[in-house]
Amino acid sequence: MKIVIAGLGVMGASLALAIRNTNKNCVLYGYDHMAVLDEALRRGVIHHAMRDWPDGCADADIIFLATPIQVIRKLLTELNGVVTRRTIVTDLGSTKAALQRHVREMAFSGLYVGGHPMTGAEKSGLDAANPLLYENAVFVITDPARAHHEHVRRHLIPLLESIKARIIVLDAEQHDRIMAYISHLPQLIAVSLVNTVGTRDNESQPFFELAAGGFRDLTRIASSSVSIWQDIIDSNQGCVEEALHAFMEMLQRTQNELRHLSPVFDQANAYRSRIPRHSKGFLSPLTDILVYVDDKAGVIARLSNALFDHAIDIRDIELLKIREKEGGVFRLSFDSETQAVQAIAILEKHGFQAFLKE
Repeated sequence: MKIVIAGLGVMGASLALAIRNTNKNCVLYGYDHMAVLDEALRRGVIHHAMRDWPDGCADADIIFLATPIQVIRKLLTELNGVVTRRTIVTDLGSTKAALQRHVREMAFSGLYVGGHPMTGAEKSGLDAANPLLYENAVFVITDPARAHHEHVRRHLIPLLESIKARIIVLDAEQHDRIMAYISHLPQLIAVSLVNTVGTRDNESQPFFELAAGGFRDLTRIASSSVSIWQDIIDSNQGCVEEALHAFMEMLQRTQNELRHLSPVFDQANAYRSRIPRHSKGFLSPLTDILVYVDDKAGVIARLSNALFDHAIDIRDIELLKIREKEGGVFRLSFDSETQAVQAIAILEKHGFQAFLKE
């Protein structure tokens, strides 16, 4: 397959590395500034530089647009009339409804399928590229009808599954509203929280000197690039304003109940317990098992090596609870129930207690 990746920042370059490491039958073309392309070629991130954009994309099988949203709009316009319905054009943008309207309005000639990988990195550029960035990451396809198109089922979805991305299908408007609450709102909250404390920090009141783990965890994303986030917010302003309004109402409620916080905390605990490890809606949901282990040195290595020796791939692992000198419980996730059952049999032969998770 001929695959073109336009934009070789951390997202595009990581995607290129992941595809190159897992798909020997793919030929990767990169499109970016000349200096970036030369460096990507030198590092082996791509096979070829796309020197004649957009005409060189006419025979591409899949094109990934890994740029800011306004640039994605521009690239889609340039590709229109060059590519045909045999070329899948997708993107890695954080919002989708505006892009789908743009594609509809210009009667785009290619097969556009909106995409959004729920992953990222704090650093940017080729230096931060990581071939494992997409592994176990949710990759949202935001066009339910196109998700079942023959070309998409035959080419795009297997390619994403080969790099171990987990695919879920959502409507574009639904996607954007959800992102406003779970991604865009947290970003603005982090920025506002840092600014709230920063205006009070000085030599006599060293707020930041005392800022510990909780504050640092809550505000880690406040260091993100404004150029990226302004682009995202501009493309989803209505949903973001709705989410901000809802959050301010919840803050007001919390302020009103400061003397009796039990209902607020109890509600939050109940809601947080509903955050699923593996949500419904995935095209290929994972299957979990629980493994009880003794508190002994080397037990994790013994567990993982037993499965490795039988070519059983652990897709995710989590320590659920542990008691010193007694042991604990691990949750292991696998691609299928068949693999999970095989893993249980292997682990039991090695003296572990293992069960399918209900």
